Amino acid sequence: MDASARPERSRPVPAAGDVLQFDESDYCYGTGPLVLRVTGVGADLGRYPQLEWLSLRGVELRGDGSAGPERQVLVRTSALARTG
Repeated sequence: MDASARPERSRPVPAAGDVLQFDESDYCYGTGPLVLRVTGVGADLGRYPQLEWLSLRGVELRGDGSAGPERQVLVRTSALARTG
């Protein structure tokens, strides 16, 4: 089967208020795991389903759940299905 004929797997689309967790290898601009409460999404995955990276803005959450600094990061879209 031709790769372009394969159906695209549905990826969760992040929205403001979502809390997402990423391993260090799944995002840029930081070190260690990241827990982010999303405040903005840089592109529409429904319109651009082939994106490999997605820009997210949000507030980093510390280990105790308190709000940390605001962040802008690039995350692998393949990691979105593993977040939660």
